[in-house]
Amino acid sequence: MTGQSPSPQHAHPTPRLLTLLVKAALCTLCPLAVGAAHADELGDLKAQIQMLSKRLADLETKQSAPAAAPAAPAPVVPVALKTDQNGAPLDADSSGVKLYNSATTSLRMYGLVEATLSDANHQTGNGGTTVGFQTAYFSGNRLGFDADHALALGENFGLPDLKVITKLETEFELPTGNSDTVGVLFNRDAWLGLYAEDLGKITLGRQNTLTRDFTANWGDPFGSAEVGLKEGGYSNVNNFKQFIFYSGSANGTRVNSGIEWKKRFGPHIVAGLGYAFGSGGAGGSGDVGTGGATPGDFTNGTTQAASLAYNGLAAGPGVINANVSYDRAKVSDLLHQSTLIGGNYVVGAWRINGGFAHYTAQQGVNNSMGTRTDNSWTTSVSFMPAGKFEYDLGYQYMRGNHAGFGGSGNTLNPFGNTANVTSVADGGKKSVYAAVFYHADKQTDFYIAADTFRTTGGWVVGDAQGNGNHYGIGNKYNGTFEAAIGFRFKF
Repeated sequence: MTGQSPSPQHAHPTPRLLTLLVKAALCTLCPLAVGAAHADELGDLKAQIQMLSKRLADLETKQSAPAAAPAAPAPVVPVALKTDQNGAPLDADSSGVKLYNSATTSLRMYGLVEATLSDANHQTGNGGTTVGFQTAYFSGNRLGFDADHALALGENFGLPDLKVITKLETEFELPTGNSDTVGVLFNRDAWLGLYAEDLGKITLGRQNTLTRDFTANWGDPFGSAEVGLKEGGYSNVNNFKQFIFYSGSANGTRVNSGIEWKKRFGPHIVAGLGYAFGSGGAGGSGDVGTGGATPGDFTNGTTQAASLAYNGLAAGPGVINANVSYDRAKVSDLLHQSTLIGGNYVVGAWRINGGFAHYTAQQGVNNSMGTRTDNSWTTSVSFMPAGKFEYDLGYQYMRGNHAGFGGSGNTLNPFGNTANVTSVADGGKKSVYAAVFYHADKQTDFYIAADTFRTTGGWVVGDAQGNGNHYGIGNKYNGTFEAAIGFRFKF
């Protein structure tokens, strides 16, 4: 009857019972086979009996063994954690050391350590020379942490790759181990933000100026050829790094209390907007920069910026990567503005860079010393043939009209505090530089480099980047020459 269990007499025999029955039948047949067959036929029959017995035993073992546990499913990685904080697919060889990883959160540590030995002349007014360790020539020594957290909330807004991102990065000096900025732990980066491909990258806190990230692909030959969402920069401490100051802010070449947005639009266009509050908001912020907001004066110490880049414009045998930026800041209630345009042309192993900066700054109390105007430019070339070597050569001309002097008697860098200017002059600074790299692998570079500069007119250069004392007006040489050798390791 349907639904009832089969009666005992109709139940299927167990494998063991089946085995015994077959073995008994085979034993009964053996004498008959012996009497009816020749000796060789008997041997064949015995071999077949043994094979059949083994098969039955294997079947019994298989049916009595416990079922294997199903394999655990592979963990599903959220789409937000498959890219870095700039939307690029994660590269296990260059994405730092993984400290922590869960279903929705990852934390990576990374760093760069560089050692430089150099010889630099005319470091004093009478031509004194220094030899030994210097602050890293190309890259600031750093230790940083990147954290990404996938947000399921993004699914509700059509942003499946939405994630929280944050970066904390400190800088130190290799010769001594000292902090680059005394009393400030994360002086390079301390920001929190959001990223999704359709939203772009939004970051809040201390970070590079927006225009610094865009102009780095032509300000010197050492940045990436294309503009992306990643923070970039120029080289570190040498006699040609100063062009970076045209991409400045009320806080130097980084911003405090900043908000920046960058986004890719298709394969070619990258756009960005930036704003930095005056750094003395409610409760204070320990601002180490210039300016700073005061109650009732919301514009002092602020910075605004906008940038637009076009990557990969086909032109003849190569491609052009170009960008334009605008920067303005209120420093001690005086207006500073900079417009920058430039790019590079990449063809084969060659890359040619060039750009122009137009900068104006009010000077003295209520602009009593008049407006400074700079029209400066730079050009450089890189040759990177197949293999491990790279060759770089460059020139820059910083030219200022009615440029004010700081308290030490040196021409102020662009976006410096001009409130106390009491004298001005016309002049310029011309720099030439060269470098040869040996890229041993993705993480290690060896290099030799050299640079020299001369001042013209009333331009006076001092200890702006740790390169000596006063060697401007009145000095026989009006400049300096330095040569450096070093290497750096990234992890």
